[in-house]
Amino acid sequence: MNLEKVVKLCDALSHPLRLEILYILSEKPMNIYELSKTLKVSRPVIYAHLKKLEASNLVESEVILEGNRAKRIYKAKEFSFYIDNEKIKELFKH
Repeated sequence: MNLEKVVKLCDALSHPLRLEILYILSEKPMNIYELSKTLKVSRPVIYAHLKKLEASNLVESEVILEGNRAKRIYKAKEFSFYIDNEKIKELFKH
């Protein structure tokens, strides 16, 4: 993992609401409406956090059809992240 990816991942994990979204989506895939209702947060705010989580490869989504409506369902991706002094040194070795 390069420095840019580490920074992006740390940034995505740095907000308590994003961590809570990851927790919820690791238990059950949901759409924005369901997340908004569960967390009692507006859909635009949820969407902004989901965008950051998707950009960091922590969440994925797919569009499904329900009747004549399309819904985007989000789910947490499996990931593991570990950092220590040695990992940080590796990031800056040229």
